[in-house]
Amino acid sequence: MTLKWIITFLQRKGGTGKSTAALNLAHVLAILGYRVLLIDIDDQQNATSSISKHIRADLTIADLLLKDDVRAADVAVQTEWENVWIIPASPNLSGALKHLDSEVGGHLVIKEKLQEAEGFDICLLDNSPSLNILNISSLCASTHLFIPLSSKYFSLQGLGQTLGAYNKVKKRLNPDLELLGMAFVIHDKRSILANEVVDRVQNQYPSLLFHTMVGVNIKIEEAQVKKQAITTYAPLDRGAEQYRELGIEMIDRLKVGIIAKEAVYG
Repeated sequence: MTLKWIITFLQRKGGTGKSTAALNLAHVLAILGYRVLLIDIDDQQNATSSISKHIRADLTIADLLLKDDVRAADVAVQTEWENVWIIPASPNLSGALKHLDSEVGGHLVIKEKLQEAEGFDICLLDNSPSLNILNISSLCASTHLFIPLSSKYFSLQGLGQTLGAYNKVKKRLNPDLELLGMAFVIHDKRSILANEVVDRVQNQYPSLLFHTMVGVNIKIEEAQVKKQAITTYAPLDRGAEQYRELGIEMIDRLKVGIIAKEAVYG
């Protein structure tokens, strides 16, 4: 069984709920019956520290990137979440950055490693906000890009930068990369300014924006502290329902093969 879909989670602005979205969507996709591999390529290690109480750190993403004889199956750890595996983050990715920057074809390392990954249906790659060789390598390996959004005004700056990076990678390095879409995973509907941000994105990228929005919710934060997905921590909470709906919408888009033309502008 080879990977059917490889999805990069990327947003050039921090604080947009990227790791939280990757974690909760990984669990929802697992509930839907998919075997999910989550790769933490963010040196903040939020996904790794939030997914399970017992993650051995014998091997990390750095070992996968730096060592030719290490395979994804060697690094992937089965978590306490059924049907979810993780390749843990490394506390110091600077060595991997330098290595990939200096190696010919360094931007293709993740792609090569994932071509050998068997036993999984979907791979989610959680990246840092910085645009570096690791993020480029992630985009080169992926079939799709998913952009998590906060409805705070400055999130729009990161959105523009992320779309710019997507267009360049698609044009120059990975023509098969598709823009799956973007979703507001932190939205305070009580805020006039936040609603204006949503309206602006809806008007500018109508086919890109997921219908489901995840509201500001303390239960989602509590779940992450407890190393649980919101769908297990508080399954009847509106946050759990929103993430279930977002996961179903994501699978629907993947199956239909939606291509958002208005995002490709150069």
